[in-house]
Amino acid sequence: MHDTDTAPEYGRIPEACRRYGLSRSRLYLLAGDGLIRFVKVGNATLVDLGSVRVYLASCPAAEIRAPKAA
Repeated sequence: MHDTDTAPEYGRIPEACRRYGLSRSRLYLLAGDGLIRFVKVGNATLVDLGSVRVYLASCPAAEIRAPKAA
């Protein structure tokens, strides 16, 4: 019996880029810093999508200012 809610989810790099709006180079930088996880399966490099979600959740909230009144 497998619990798919806790099972790691992996995707190829282009899928991770599309899903999270990050560039390929940003993913590699984050992986190099140990902030997200890549795995190799044969010739394919897969991204641990859960590690990307954890990283994004740890980022500070954006501070948005109200527009100046004209």
